[in-house]
Amino acid sequence: MLKSVWFQIHWFLGVTAGVVLAVVGVTGAMLSFENEILAALNPGIITVQAAPAGPLAPDQLLARIRANAPGKTPTALMVSADPTRAARVTFAPPPQPAGAAGGGPGGPRGENRYVSPYDGTLLGDVQGQAFFRFVMQVHRWLAAGDVGKQIVGASTIGLIVLSLSGLYLRWPRRALDWRNWLRLDFGRKGRSFLWELHSVIGTWVLPFYLLASLTGLYWSYDWYRGALFDLTGTPRPAQQGPRPAGAPPAGGPQAVVPPGAAPAMPGERGPREGREARNAAPLDLAALWPAFQRESGGYSIATVRLPQGNAQTLTITYQPVNPAHERANNTLVLDAAGQVREHRRYDDLPAGQKLMGSIFPLHSGSFFGFAGTLLMMIASLLMPLFAVTGWMLYLDRRKKKREARAAAAPFGTAPLSEAAPVLVAYASQTGTAERLAWQSANALQAAGLPVMVASLAGLAPEALAKAKRALFVVSTFGEGEPPDAARAFARRMGARNAHDELANLDYGVLALGDRSFSRFCGFGADLDAWLRTHGATPLFDRVEVDMEDAGALRHWQQHLGTLSGRTTLPDWSQPTYEDWRLVSRRLLNAGSAGLPTFHLALERDGKTASWAAGDIAEIGPRLDPETVRRTLEALKLDGDAPVVHGGQTLVLRELLARSLQPDAQDHPATSAQALADRLKPLPHREYSIASIPEDGRLELLVRQTRTPEGGYGLGSGWLTRHAAEGARIALRIRSNPAFHGPDNGRPLILIGNGTGLAGLRAHLKRRVRAGHDANWLIFGERSQQHDFYFRDEITAWQSAGALARLDLAFSRDQAEPVYVQHRLKEAGAEVVRWIEDGASIYVCGSLQGMAPAVDQVLSERIGTEALEQLAAQRRYCRDVY
Repeated sequence: MLKSVWFQIHWFLGVTAGVVLAVVGVTGAMLSFENEILAALNPGIITVQAAPAGPLAPDQLLARIRANAPGKTPTALMVSADPTRAARVTFAPPPQPAGAAGGGPGGPRGENRYVSPYDGTLLGDVQGQAFFRFVMQVHRWLAAGDVGKQIVGASTIGLIVLSLSGLYLRWPRRALDWRNWLRLDFGRKGRSFLWELHSVIGTWVLPFYLLASLTGLYWSYDWYRGALFDLTGTPRPAQQGPRPAGAPPAGGPQAVVPPGAAPAMPGERGPREGREARNAAPLDLAALWPAFQRESGGYSIATVRLPQGNAQTLTITYQPVNPAHERANNTLVLDAAGQVREHRRYDDLPAGQKLMGSIFPLHSGSFFGFAGTLLMMIASLLMPLFAVTGWMLYLDRRKKKREARAAAAPFGTAPLSEAAPVLVAYASQTGTAERLAWQSANALQAAGLPVMVASLAGLAPEALAKAKRALFVVSTFGEGEPPDAARAFARRMGARNAHDELANLDYGVLALGDRSFSRFCGFGADLDAWLRTHGATPLFDRVEVDMEDAGALRHWQQHLGTLSGRTTLPDWSQPTYEDWRLVSRRLLNAGSAGLPTFHLALERDGKTASWAAGDIAEIGPRLDPETVRRTLEALKLDGDAPVVHGGQTLVLRELLARSLQPDAQDHPATSAQALADRLKPLPHREYSIASIPEDGRLELLVRQTRTPEGGYGLGSGWLTRHAAEGARIALRIRSNPAFHGPDNGRPLILIGNGTGLAGLRAHLKRRVRAGHDANWLIFGERSQQHDFYFRDEITAWQSAGALARLDLAFSRDQAEPVYVQHRLKEAGAEVVRWIEDGASIYVCGSLQGMAPAVDQVLSERIGTEALEQLAAQRRYCRDVY
């Protein structure tokens, strides 16, 4: 609940203050190297050519300045120990009529000019100064006066909240892996990449944003600035000079001068100064300057504040040769005799006053030297990144929420049924899992099943305990963590509860994730393990979806079809098929008591294809000509009539052959095109690929299935009976990384039955070709005489030493049926030895019967926890159906 609140606060501040912060960040970055840029743009003004005779002494320089600027009164003079840096002078503003605004050149603070330190010549105007002044106005108050100042101040507070809430929201619930937590993965795509940019880079720059915002508030609010002075025990300085009513301080961050600050002019850090002064006392600067040099021990920059009125002291603010930072200023006050009245050194100040004297260097990053300034500039330039990615993530989330609501809209009230409803529970971070849950519920309801949909966040323990069948559609957040709304449920998973005994529950899990994360679909895997531990029985293996992969979702739909008993549910997304040609079809089990099983080979004319052992072939089936003829006859339509469908022109007969057949009574068609407009494509069918690309063709092992009415299965009927050799087959290869083999030569135990041998054969072919001989095949079927598929090939591998061990289980060849799980149990000690040697176990075949029995044998032999660890290490992989 707390995290949800902070998330709402985070996105609200992001979408409201994000644009302002982007502007403030970019302008702040532009100001980072203002002095260096102005110096580069103004050679001969800010920088000068060094002369052999050396610069004039301050008293001589002032005399030259007065001579070169008659009628102007110098009030301050800055000189540099660097012979290539120009000096600068501040002239008092001319008298103004009573009530007049402004103050002539330079405003009420007077006029600042650069002068040659060698002859007192007044140098030209600084180019670019007006631009940076405007940038500063935008940076501090959006160039909009007090209103802009308040907006920037509020946004700065918002940045503090955004930074801290972002850290809280991202902080992992498991042990923190700093390397992964701070690593930016450019391999991610879509929303995951946006999230990566937003969260990982946000973590990098978080210290800079906190530092900039906490110091930036110094210039935004008087109460904040006063509180800092009080907390640090620093005397509050006076406001520097008058300013027009309603306008922010003209000097921006330099308007209020904290202790230790130095005067500044364009091209130098430090507050711009220039107090109105008249009739400066004629102190002997020529005599006092040597006293300053002796007392200071050397300087890099010194600013002489010329005495005003009848004052008999001289104040010189200077930086030592190696100052801590550009605001680490010392102040020396001398009387007319050259005696020290006061010498305030930055290094001697209390820590609190040092801090207040370092506000601007901390704000700009220069407190930490050039590297700090550069890093703060980069962090500031990145500010728009968070506004853009934040908005994109926000809009994507809204879009997915709308899609989830749209998916829920068709869900109606199911007719009364005595059967227990199928529970469809979801845990969604962005709305995708919620949408897929509603789509799944709609599919089941359309097939006539009663369905109940619930969020895991609101799912009572009693409701789950009473459920007989449940489907869980869950996403994973970050590195294997549950979505925010499912955190309470996840905590319950870690505690033992009487309501969590789920022996009567059959379930399935659709796990959504991003494979680029180290714990891909981590929460889905944790939920699956928790359900198994508490006695629930899986209806099928967990379906893992990488970035909404359409192929994996179609695999989930196939399970929905099996669950509902309606295998013609239309695909949510139609596969993009390619044309393959059926080049051969051979019956492998003539005389078998089982259904006919065929070995098929397909090729792409003139084209190569690539796949990995363990991948899946998605087939776009076709109806037999007789079914199409009957449909056309019932609809009284011409099968040769041209129609347009999906941007293609074809005859109606061809379109009907690849479409779900319409009900002629419920939906009579008035024309061929009217029928074409409402036809939906046949759902795909999946088959394990039994070959490798090096074979030069794609091979399948397909058992012919029959319907209760005596017809043929949709996919198997097309491939084994209706499609003639040479026919075009619509086929798409779907990557199945969960069943890909190991990259190295580790031992492999391959267990399967029936047509599950197809996927195992592909693995064996790859291993044999790679020279990896540590292979053990455990295979079962009905009869060795009729159902030992690929007998010659397998026995040849065994004879050649490429198959280290072969165990066969033919259930009908003895009085008592023998299955693969029996052979596995008999060889238990050897299985343990192989596992200890690093073997992986791959299971392919029947979900009902074989797969759970193999799982039980392995659990009994090595323990459930050890088996789960093998699965987590991808050393126990299954492709069962």
